Amino acid sequence: MSVLETDTTPEVASPALTPTVRGFLRQRRFWIIAAAVIVVTALILMVLGNAGNARGRDLSAEDPSPVGSQAVANVLRDHGVRITVAHSFEQAKSALESAPGTLLFADTGGYLDGTRVQELANTATSTVLVDPGFSILSEFDLGVMPAGLASDEVSKEVACRVPAAVRAGSITTGRVFQTESATGCFGTPTDGYSLVVSEDHKVTVLGSRSVLQNESVLREGNAALAVGLLGENTHLVWYIPTAADLEDTGITSLEDATPVWLTPVLLLLFVTALAAFVWRGRRFGKLVAEDLPVVVPASETRRGRARLYQRVGARTRALDALRIGVVDRSSALLGLPRQTSADEVALAVADRLGHSRADIFDLLIARPASTEAELVQLARALHDLEDALAAALDPSRPTSPGQAPHHTDPSSLDRK
Repeated sequence: MSVLETDTTPEVASPALTPTVRGFLRQRRFWIIAAAVIVVTALILMVLGNAGNARGRDLSAEDPSPVGSQAVANVLRDHGVRITVAHSFEQAKSALESAPGTLLFADTGGYLDGTRVQELANTATSTVLVDPGFSILSEFDLGVMPAGLASDEVSKEVACRVPAAVRAGSITTGRVFQTESATGCFGTPTDGYSLVVSEDHKVTVLGSRSVLQNESVLREGNAALAVGLLGENTHLVWYIPTAADLEDTGITSLEDATPVWLTPVLLLLFVTALAAFVWRGRRFGKLVAEDLPVVVPASETRRGRARLYQRVGARTRALDALRIGVVDRSSALLGLPRQTSADEVALAVADRLGHSRADIFDLLIARPASTEAELVQLARALHDLEDALAAALDPSRPTSPGQAPHHTDPSSLDRK
């Protein structure tokens, strides 16, 4: 008879395979941190975007924010002026054709060219241009040129007999303009005027946006000037162009052409790349600086780039590079601030050399180079202009080896 032996030794309990919360977090620490960074970044971008929208739309008749102009619009309505707020070029044109009146045009984004603005002004009884650019002033041919920012915050010199200006007495200033034929108010012939009225009194150029903005309309005589200029007729078309107006010219903005998913994807790629750098960077030692065995002269690099521009026919790019260099150096020679625009530098150079402002602007900014010969001519003219400016500022300094300082008239170039 066999006896069955039974193992009565107690079994050892096996360890639990279910991970703990601490172990789970430790294993996935990288992805948790990456997700937190993405969420925080998205929230920051959302807050910044909302803050930008909360600022309001500059000079909008429907905007109660500090930079809007709803207060002026409400006062005009109380005075019996019917205001049509146009949100597109076609709406503005249709409103003026159906009921002619005053046109208020403020292109704060630079969306319309001078030709289309002139088309609107032809259908209006009178036009008020708020802080217009050089291209619009050139199209209207008023004999008015931009002259930078006013030196004083408040102008107390009316200097004209325009009824609206006389009633205002003084205004807060902004940009100023110089003119020879039109009537200038609030300024001097030397410093420029904040308000310019054409000879036929149909076009008014207002350089100060603060005259119309909610936050400053009650300062000085801003309100009186705004009502006097915009309440001249019973109908007022208030038009501020937007990016939608670019569709009529075939121009598409970068924002409209960018897919909505591109920004989040780029942000995710940036965070992922940053995490990869941190992860892999631990496995490498410190960077070791090593001298290059070859030294490339700067002149050789410059000639190589010039050959590339010539090979692909990039005349415009090459001309822009030359102009940017001349404008930067001229701005430094004249002691202008770094944020000074190219238009203002061109005006300052013209005044210093005593040349025509239109010719200097044409040379430094506007004139294209259709052929390589024209590019060479423009390059020589830019070089001569810079030499002339240096000689005018320091007569003892030679412009180039073996050459005496001389002045160059940009208008002497052949125009093709």
